[in-house]
Amino acid sequence: MRARLSIPLEESWIFQADTENEGVKQKWHEEGPPLGENIKIPHTWNVQNGLQEFRGTGWYSCVFFAPAEWEGKLLRLQFDAVYRDAVVWVNGQKVGEHINSGYTSFVLEISSTVVFGENNRVVVSANNENSQTALPMGNSFDWADDGGIIRGVSLIVSGRAAIDYTKIQAVPVFSDEGEGCCSPYGLISGEICLWGQYGEANNTSLKMIVRVTSKDGTIISEEWEKSSFKSLLHFKNIKVESPKLWHFDHPHLYKVNLSLNVGEVLSDEVTVEIGFREIRSKGSTLLLNREPVRLMGVEWMPGSHPNRGMAETSSQLQEMLRHIKEANCVITRFHWQQDSKLLEWCDRNGLLVQEEIPHWQAPLDPDAEWLQTSMQHAQEMIQQHYNHPCIYAWGIGNEVNGQSPVTVRYFEKLKALVSDLDDTRFINYVSNTVHENSAKDATGVGDVIMWNDYIGTWHGDLDRPAVIDTITETYEDKPVIVAEYGLCEPAYEGGDKRRIQILTDNTSEYRNHSGIAAIIFFSLNDYRTQMGEAGEGMLRQRVHGSMYLDGTPKPSYEVLRQLASPINISLTLQYDLGKMEVIIETSNDIPSYRISGYTLRMIDTDGDVYAQEIPKLEPGERCVLQFLDIPQLRWDEMLLNIARPTGFTVLSGSLTRF
Repeated sequence: MRARLSIPLEESWIFQADTENEGVKQKWHEEGPPLGENIKIPHTWNVQNGLQEFRGTGWYSCVFFAPAEWEGKLLRLQFDAVYRDAVVWVNGQKVGEHINSGYTSFVLEISSTVVFGENNRVVVSANNENSQTALPMGNSFDWADDGGIIRGVSLIVSGRAAIDYTKIQAVPVFSDEGEGCCSPYGLISGEICLWGQYGEANNTSLKMIVRVTSKDGTIISEEWEKSSFKSLLHFKNIKVESPKLWHFDHPHLYKVNLSLNVGEVLSDEVTVEIGFREIRSKGSTLLLNREPVRLMGVEWMPGSHPNRGMAETSSQLQEMLRHIKEANCVITRFHWQQDSKLLEWCDRNGLLVQEEIPHWQAPLDPDAEWLQTSMQHAQEMIQQHYNHPCIYAWGIGNEVNGQSPVTVRYFEKLKALVSDLDDTRFINYVSNTVHENSAKDATGVGDVIMWNDYIGTWHGDLDRPAVIDTITETYEDKPVIVAEYGLCEPAYEGGDKRRIQILTDNTSEYRNHSGIAAIIFFSLNDYRTQMGEAGEGMLRQRVHGSMYLDGTPKPSYEVLRQLASPINISLTLQYDLGKMEVIIETSNDIPSYRISGYTLRMIDTDGDVYAQEIPKLEPGERCVLQFLDIPQLRWDEMLLNIARPTGFTVLSGSLTRF
């Protein structure tokens, strides 16, 4: 048996909605719901006929077999997310609960309640009624409040001495303060938290071995050992020579294997993926691995497909993430915490993410009473997702009363507390009021100024260039990120034609202001939301996207893709010589970043491929690629494609389109 088994519990669940609120009285926790239907996890009832508007308690039950050889092991149940307040029983005994946070994972020990050599029953109640103590609060949130076990469940079996969570830093060390994309060496440090108080309670000599390997399996570091430690271990400065850096176009990852031994016996083992990546600011400039960058992105609202809701599988999540990358977008944000599987995809495919506490609009003037709830969200979010190189920032709130001194003091306190959990990333508050009085707005508390710009719609008719000048002049020492801009229908009319106009005009204006380091269009998709102005039930939505609920593109999606392209091309054709010159020019406003490893391919009508790698280019540089002695072809049917090193398409089409 391996040191750790992680067994998915996704099949053979039963579910029953407690529409009469009788489950507790009838003790459904003992044998499960009596009239349950067969379902698979992940699951939400709010996309089922008859339950689309149900806000209350749903009951789930499944059975697993525990072999006799597991006796003496540590058994834990991991829930990747239950929305929202969850209570869990095993064999009729309550083993724990998780409240006030419906998008963070939690783990419960069940060792003492399991009967070995027999089947064991897990029962879960999930309640998605509005809450005045949870975040999001009440019904003040602009997304779907789908109830249920909305993400995966796993049974974890290990030795009694086991790892709870890890926080691993991979820091590239640069030779000087100048620009660069290379690092002579990197340092890996970290924190490993054991489950419970095993090390202290047993006074046992424990040994941890840390092994770092590259993608090709080469061992980068020597084994590192330490014995006789307590429940929290810190290790420092494992040196990796000439590390390959993580970048959205070059998402290089390393594996860190952690082995926990009791004496000579392996008790637990986990492997995490990390990336050497530095993101910081200098004045109003955003620096990725010391390279000045200006980035373009889009926000996606998960849980929006009407047949799936928040209960999306990994493949369904990846389907939408690919749309982001195919739109040439390299940065995004999420209003609430996401599945680790989603972030793993972003790590491996190169997408910068701000993940956020779902504090949206209410309480409008948060005070110290909310610090405990916010810190629960922050602790669970950061403990689970610290190791992901894709995460460049933590968001601590969105669109509350940013002009209030009460709000400013609250976010100052919250930011300081979150910094104690992670001082390696930006910590930001996203404001929809910074344009009112820039100097007093709560977004100034953050490391980056984040502004939701709806001038012309929600914010009325203001002089956008003048507003931007005021914001950037007020915060000359911080980058500004436009965290949202776009058109919401039917609150505002104009359809996708007006959405394209806003996307085009705003992007053009933002490019003129060097203090704006990144822009994030809102949103990728129309999205399901309990406060939507359009539709009913599982189709209640806001029409805000460049794609429909099901991921079908609108015309604005192609406009977004073109605006976000870091490359423009033009062609010179000499038909008589079969000669073609392709002129490649890189963007030097937004987006603006170095390109390397990009490939140009052309495919003729016979399927023959002509390919060249585009040389490394800085923003604003150009090059000419020549293709000679091409046979006589029907030029208007030759296909052209430029791809990133990750394989995502930058530009594509027939020659006649360019």
